Amino acid sequence: MSRAKLLAAMIMVHLALGVMLFAQSPGAECAGMAHHEGANWRLQGEGVVCCPCRVPCPCRSNGKASYGHCEATLFLRIKQGQYENVNLDGMDLVESGGMCAIIYHPLSVLYFSSSDSPERQAAYMKLISSSASKSISFPHVKTVSLSVQVVDAHLFKVSIPGILEMEVDRNWGLSAPPMPMVAASDAFANMLQYVQNIRYSIHDPEAELDFDYSHRQANYRVVDVTDEQYRTKSMLIQYIDGSGWFSAGEMALIKAQNLNLPDLAALRELALRLRGGRGSQ
Repeated sequence: MSRAKLLAAMIMVHLALGVMLFAQSPGAECAGMAHHEGANWRLQGEGVVCCPCRVPCPCRSNGKASYGHCEATLFLRIKQGQYENVNLDGMDLVESGGMCAIIYHPLSVLYFSSSDSPERQAAYMKLISSSASKSISFPHVKTVSLSVQVVDAHLFKVSIPGILEMEVDRNWGLSAPPMPMVAASDAFANMLQYVQNIRYSIHDPEAELDFDYSHRQANYRVVDVTDEQYRTKSMLIQYIDGSGWFSAGEMALIKAQNLNLPDLAALRELALRLRGGRGSQ
């Protein structure tokens, strides 16, 4: 396998999966495996991701990370969800490790809220494994005190005491979101919107995560995805190859779904203006 194909495969695995088996008690940690079962599932909600890349994040358009690494952290809010007969409504969770970090160090940790039962946690794990049609093993999983505030549907504040601080603003301090929704490779959606990264730091020695990438890149997605979309190969992420721009398969899907192709230069310039001329760092 060529280096480019190997890189693309590793990125896709981490993007599409990013999960581990659940912990049994608050604050506990364990390694485990989620098994593909082929069950029906659906997720509706929203999510935000922060990472150290420039805006727009090149990983999202089938490119390489801006600085050779991409420790991304996802906050996912499941407003309505189902895995077989398990109800996932109201789940909040965080996954950290990165879309590209896996190519140089296998960093991955899943944080479940202590309010969610082991049954719901296990169901979510199986759901993600099902989307990849294989069993997946990850090194770290924790049940934590997860604090989430969403103010006026645009300002997201996510905190795990002593571990994680995330704050992003879809509006960039304005009255409405200035960035458009554009086509992008993602495990939960085919479009995302670049948002303001106000704060993004994580310190978890057990998971070997220790960084502060505040004021870098962040993005928002509306989640409305089912197992059927993966079975019919209707997700952009299923066609990535690391070639530097959307692959032929992705472009065909973008056209078929009438998605907005991102103008990378225009998005970069808009981000600079919104930041008052300051760079990505």
